[in-house]
Amino acid sequence: MKLWKKVLIIVICLIILYSGLLFWGVGPKRTDVFLSDYEVLQEGKRLKLKIAVSSSMGYVKDCHVKQEGQHQYVTFYETFGLNNAIHSKNEFELEVEPDCQEIYFYKGDDRYDLVLQKNAQNQWEKPTKQEERI
Repeated sequence: MKLWKKVLIIVICLIILYSGLLFWGVGPKRTDVFLSDYEVLQEGKRLKLKIAVSSSMGYVKDCHVKQEGQHQYVTFYETFGLNNAIHSKNEFELEVEPDCQEIYFYKGDDRYDLVLQKNAQNQWEKPTKQEERI
């Protein structure tokens, strides 16, 4: 096989691999995600979170939710590639266990910020400023 054919095959394979990563891959964790709005669905069994990022570049593609007791910890992941909007989202629906009292967003270095909590009437609300970090 001639050298140019081998180079062409390698280039085509690399393009296919990179395209696959753009469409289906996720990048690193996002630490600059904040809650812009939320909506309670199905009588409190689900929450629709509307999020935004504080930096001027990058998009959110996916999230991972971890339930520990009465707390839910949400980690967001950016899209693969520099400022790639393919398959990006700004709304996520979360299933919420009945005993869940607080929802936190990942902020880096094993640190989470409180973004939602239940009040005395068992309704979801944004926390006051002094309650936000753990």
